Amino acid sequence: MIFRANESILLRMSTASTVIESTMRRRLSVGSWVLYDFSDTIFSASILTFYFPLWVTEDSKGSDALFAVALSGSMMLVVLTAPLLGTVSDQMNRRIPFLAFSVVSCAICTALIGVFGGLSTGIVLFIIANYLYQTGLVFYNSLMVNVSSEKNRGIISGIGIGAGYIGLIVAFLAFAPFVDAQGNQAAFLPTAVLYVLFALPLLLLLKERGVRREVNFRLVKDSYRQLYTTFQRARHHANFFRFLISRFMYMEGINTVTSFFVIYLVEVGDFEESEARTMIIMAVLIATIASWITGFLVSRVGPKKVLMIGLSAWSGLVLVSVIADMAWTFWAIAGVMGLFWATPQIADRVLLTRLAPHGQVGEFFGLFQMSGRLSAVMGPALWGLTTWGLMSLGEMRYRVAVLIIAVFIIGGLIILWTVKDRREESDIDSDDEYASFTPSHPSV
Repeated sequence: MIFRANESILLRMSTASTVIESTMRRRLSVGSWVLYDFSDTIFSASILTFYFPLWVTEDSKGSDALFAVALSGSMMLVVLTAPLLGTVSDQMNRRIPFLAFSVVSCAICTALIGVFGGLSTGIVLFIIANYLYQTGLVFYNSLMVNVSSEKNRGIISGIGIGAGYIGLIVAFLAFAPFVDAQGNQAAFLPTAVLYVLFALPLLLLLKERGVRREVNFRLVKDSYRQLYTTFQRARHHANFFRFLISRFMYMEGINTVTSFFVIYLVEVGDFEESEARTMIIMAVLIATIASWITGFLVSRVGPKKVLMIGLSAWSGLVLVSVIADMAWTFWAIAGVMGLFWATPQIADRVLLTRLAPHGQVGEFFGLFQMSGRLSAVMGPALWGLTTWGLMSLGEMRYRVAVLIIAVFIIGGLIILWTVKDRREESDIDSDDEYASFTPSHPSV
């Protein structure tokens, strides 16, 4: 009796230990995934939003049109390759190796910008670095289904975006003393170091389940075939492709606004660079808190409803910025923008996980990224052509460019209204040997 009692106690202790260990592992996975959002936003803030654009236009005496062309070129490379790379990751049943390569290579290119070769070399390094960064997001977003369930996915997405905005604040505050003393180039090496440093937990701690297939010619061939099948069955995925068109339109507007917002404040609002930096920090502080609330709302009321509210707000803010003239109006716009800044990023990637068929998450996130990056090709190019073609209008050319951007956001909102929040039918046959390669969906 005593032996059986002791055996029962040991069994319960072992079970409890296993549960605790499993819970800790899941929490570490979620924490590392969230921390990557912090990491990649440091890169985004430094290289895409503030320091690199100003390095081109102020330090190196280039033009905003040159930055726009470089940004568009790197995004076009993503458009051409992201769907295939996402499909390859599905076939291989792994995302981490691809993400690790993207992060490390991107950091190396970023650290080398401005070190040698001047503006031309810096532009080439930027194109490569941004391509790797944007491609990494395909694999990172696909990993969301490994660290969350449908019930809490909105909350985790919101926490991740909130952590990302903290990363943006860190980028501005930590790099500002170096930039003020040595110029915008001083931000590039610290950006590269912090990007890798805070990405490491995800790369080292998250364990991907299932059998891993090695990369070979057959796997790439199978990926091409699978991607072709998806496009061949486009009529069966009409709802999903409407979502992609909608995302292309509203992200064209939002990406362009965020990429050129600093230049807009300096050229139209007549702000000093330090004032523009302070304004963005204020907006991001608001966005940080708002992102957690937004994530909760996504989980409670659904991603589509929250996304539509956010896009409606963005449409109004961009239209108001066209006619804004006094300094306080720009401050007000930035403050309200902070409330909705994170809404598209939080809601649309959660909506994608509800649309993507099981076993094709990487592929559909590749198409998702393709849509967003195609918008990032068209948006900056349109901005550059508008501001260059209307040079004689002075600051008014920037207002015209913003007005054009507003049309795209409104168009995306209208198309999103027709999208149904439901999972797509899988293109993978149930007896296909790769159908079992699906990520786990743990309850975190």
